[in-house]
Amino acid sequence: MFVGCSASEDKKETKKKREFSVPVQIGKVVYKNVEDQVRTIGVMLEEKRVVISSEIEGKVINIFSEEGMKVKAEDILARIDPTDYQLEVERLQHVLDSAAKDLEMAKSGARPEVRKQLEAKENAAKSSLDLALKNQSRIKALVEDGVMAQSTLDTAMDEVNRSKEELRASQANREAGLQAREEDIEQYIAQIEGVQKQYDQAMLNLEKTVIRAPFDGVIIKKKIDQGEFAESKTPIVEMIMSPKVIAGMTLPQRYRNKLNRLEGIEIYIKELDITIRLDKEHCKRIQVIPDANIYSGNFYLWIDLPKHDSRLFPGLTFQANLFLGRRKNVLHVSSTALVISEKGTVVYIVKDGKAHIVPVHALNEKNGFVEIKDFTKQLKPDADLILRGAGAVFPEVRVKIVTTNL
Repeated sequence: MFVGCSASEDKKETKKKREFSVPVQIGKVVYKNVEDQVRTIGVMLEEKRVVISSEIEGKVINIFSEEGMKVKAEDILARIDPTDYQLEVERLQHVLDSAAKDLEMAKSGARPEVRKQLEAKENAAKSSLDLALKNQSRIKALVEDGVMAQSTLDTAMDEVNRSKEELRASQANREAGLQAREEDIEQYIAQIEGVQKQYDQAMLNLEKTVIRAPFDGVIIKKKIDQGEFAESKTPIVEMIMSPKVIAGMTLPQRYRNKLNRLEGIEIYIKELDITIRLDKEHCKRIQVIPDANIYSGNFYLWIDLPKHDSRLFPGLTFQANLFLGRRKNVLHVSSTALVISEKGTVVYIVKDGKAHIVPVHALNEKNGFVEIKDFTKQLKPDADLILRGAGAVFPEVRVKIVTTNL
């Protein structure tokens, strides 16, 4: 006996075949403890004669050093008028505070004036509906009494339905207006990051108005007098350090403000197969030397070694690891989860069977995991993070979980 499929079954089968989904593998976010460290190379140095120059411009308002004077590291040698630099710091602090308020407002929803407009439209829609309902009730009574035709009541009922739809639309607009737009939040975050960099530079310039001795030594020549105007790179004093071998290295300027977190330094000299480890207390005696070339973006770091080793000599190169402390429970994702999109770096999570985009800021990568910043706070520990297949998905596409990697 021949048995065929019904028409409804054929339609279900056709619809099922037309459904599109992307196969993905999911996992979870990971929280790791991060050992922050910087790797660089350096060279062993001998006694140095150094000219200490101004890194910024301004009037020299104080000179605290004279020729032949012995100074300690961090002793103040001169001061440059800080007025303009202090005002710039205060201006940028105000801009930062304002931008932070804008971000909080964006996260909480629409601006107050927009909220009032949306609420006014909703109230107007409610009034229209109330009026339409009263009019419908009045006409219904007249139709029942035979005073008006049924068509008049039908028109009144249509007006009630239209008013209800307008009220629902205005309520939906008000609710949408109260929700922060993801792209607005990203824009404010980018603005804050840009101003923060300017603020950090302004703070650094303010710090540079105080010129300090980079190491223990002797002033051998004063290069400028009090009251004179110093340009950037104008010599202030010339000094000489104690005759000993020291470790010198170059670091990018962005690490200068992080040196207060320095926990230790490990120096490896390959030629002699020597490893020198310096603890936190010894690291407090490091000497920071500004680069005379202000466009280099670097500064010098000199370190007195705790004990003189007769095998050390000037010119030896070494590798150095600077340990900048530990951060606990730092958010990470698998490197396979990251996607570069038109909106920047993003990851995807699964919500209601669909791919949902989450903007992130990627930082350091190690052992297949990338440290990230989650601006929108969507990457909870229980979120289903798309690992493999992330490059093929797009927002709101239906996904099919083929394997799970917890």
